[in-house]
Amino acid sequence: LNALGVPVDSLATVLTGRGGEGFKLNWKQLMSGGLDSRNRDQRGGSNKNSFRSWDDELVLKCSFQALIPAFDPRPGRTNVNQTQDVELPAVVPDPAQAKPTLVSCIGSPLLTDSYWSIDFQVEETSLRLFLRGPNMSGIENVTIEMAADDHSLFYYVQALVGAIDWGAKCERSRRVWEPTYTLIYEDASQPYVTKFSTIASDESKVPPAVNEVLSGASFVSELLPLSCLEVIGLLSRIGERFPDAQIGPQVFISDKLTLKLTQELSDALVVAARAMPDWCSRLIYGYPCLFSAETKNMYMQATAFGVSRTIVWLQSRRDAALDRARGAAQSTTSSATRPHDRYQEYRQAIRVMKFHADRKAVLEIEYVGEEGTGLGPTLEFYALVAAELQRKALAIWLFYVRRAGGLFPAPLPPHTDEVRRASEMFRVLGIFLAKVLQDGRLVDLPLARPFLKLIVSPHLSEAEEPSLDRVLSLDDFEEVHPVKGGFLKELRALAQRKRAIENEPMLDREAKRRKIDELKLCIHGTRCRVEDLALNFTVNPPSSVFDYEEMELVEGGADMDVTMDNVELYVQKCADFYLNTGIINQMRAFRDGFDRVFGLRSLRSYSPEEVQRLLSGEQCPEWTREDVLNYTEPKLGYNKDSPGFLRFVDVMVELNPQERKNFLQFATGCSSLPPGGLANLHPRLTVVRKVESGDGSYPSLPEYSSAEILRERLLTAVNEKGFHLN
Repeated sequence: LNALGVPVDSLATVLTGRGGEGFKLNWKQLMSGGLDSRNRDQRGGSNKNSFRSWDDELVLKCSFQALIPAFDPRPGRTNVNQTQDVELPAVVPDPAQAKPTLVSCIGSPLLTDSYWSIDFQVEETSLRLFLRGPNMSGIENVTIEMAADDHSLFYYVQALVGAIDWGAKCERSRRVWEPTYTLIYEDASQPYVTKFSTIASDESKVPPAVNEVLSGASFVSELLPLSCLEVIGLLSRIGERFPDAQIGPQVFISDKLTLKLTQELSDALVVAARAMPDWCSRLIYGYPCLFSAETKNMYMQATAFGVSRTIVWLQSRRDAALDRARGAAQSTTSSATRPHDRYQEYRQAIRVMKFHADRKAVLEIEYVGEEGTGLGPTLEFYALVAAELQRKALAIWLFYVRRAGGLFPAPLPPHTDEVRRASEMFRVLGIFLAKVLQDGRLVDLPLARPFLKLIVSPHLSEAEEPSLDRVLSLDDFEEVHPVKGGFLKELRALAQRKRAIENEPMLDREAKRRKIDELKLCIHGTRCRVEDLALNFTVNPPSSVFDYEEMELVEGGADMDVTMDNVELYVQKCADFYLNTGIINQMRAFRDGFDRVFGLRSLRSYSPEEVQRLLSGEQCPEWTREDVLNYTEPKLGYNKDSPGFLRFVDVMVELNPQERKNFLQFATGCSSLPPGGLANLHPRLTVVRKVESGDGSYPSLPEYSSAEILRERLLTAVNEKGFHLN
């Protein structure tokens, strides 16, 4: 059985005989390892006429459509193009209504209408799978259950080998080729028949509370590392919540754990077969403070994007020092050619993103009528889509003109057409941001920190029915809506003072009532009573761009005034609307779109600030003279000692932040630098001397006589943007 990387649920599909005439195509798709569990659940069903007999000669191999075979230089051999053009469908069907149809990178359907004509009323057989080994004389067999569908067969072979009592230490290595492993399956609807052993995982060793651990002296030595992890995690959360504590995130980073995790990620077989030890995910997600952002990025690249991208990532690491073309398996690129209509970027982006969401190939964009290809037009596409997503006409963000706190979803009344329209846009936003991370692009999208806090929260990414209750606080809301957030905090403080008076045991009822009546708000230096504000239990939209005029927080809220007796209820209802019920539909749609590309739960090890840097890079580009000299390549007439190149370096250093962003947009197609600055910009910024040039020439730098003239001409070119090359 040559299928160590095969997902367990794919084996179950074969053993139950599902697939029919389209079996080979369905099998190839299943072997890609890129289907999300939610999508697999929607593609269930069985064919009563498709049962197959067991074939001892059948060999199963993983097939990854996002990879292409190695280039064969021999004459007469046919090689697959690395870039494959795709044609977008004319109309994007509603995913909730249309039948799913998988399309390959070259446009041929993998699952056709005939595949979906199977009888869905036929009862499906559910299997329970086991693995037994090593089937060697003198060594007792061990049987384990293959319970998790998302683990590969190699993962369970590895777990089985670790559970076997091999006797002498040399026995295992001396007889490495003798073990055979038997796959056992039984009907899952019936009681267990096969006897199996339970493999203890790290998750079963979750420690109790720290004080309980320390109270049992006999267990302190065993659980001390686990209790230390709990303390480290607690201190990290304290440092995040209370900046005055002066506990920086860098003090928790463990160099030894980082080294061990890096060693695991260097094992190509373990990484490609998704057989990483349990402690890796437990530490990276349970105690992310132990690792730097670079280490977490490495782990996400290796585990989150599917096996195809994992293989490409492994080869990229191996070949990075050589800087040459990929070898045995390269990543295909889907090239979408589309008209360059900047006024319809969002409509076009919907078609592109929905079409390409389930594909692992790298997305490249070409514009009809333009000569530019490759990275430049692709980065411009992402930049233009990011700008379109911020348009006021979409009516999906809280504020548009002045948004010092960043972009945050506008709360909308539930169960309305407006929230359904906004949810569809957030679904596309989820696909878009996931593609940005998957393909390693950067976009200038200033998302608010509370919005990023929702994205990395397990309440959103892991729950079957996500809820945002108590994920955000009024402090978070004040970041995105300073006026309203500060006002609600004033009302909350007033309600707390009222409750303190009510709980005062030394006062009688009349004294309490008198003190409560004397309570007043202080708003911009003016003191007033709550009743003087003439508030009721309704909220208004933050802008006239929204369709609704007001929403009642409680039934009959328009006729219910806010008084000292119900001010606490008013604050609770407002906070719930702004931070939970008013945005939950949009965030669920965002997660659904994101999960089509890769699981949103892969981001739960990051802080909001780290996710922002992953998406947008360094928001304020910074570089020094040494950075420009070291990470800029002068070529074709220039070297590092050329006067013209040195004048260019001087101008680059003198640019202000906005001019730097404009220059990066002009030169690279993205207004931000990747994390790490110019050192991590790929490809490197190259400066060539302008000589005789024609219509097909790329931008170059003439030998200007002074830095002042160079600066003037450079800023003119940066601000003009008329040649449409980037």
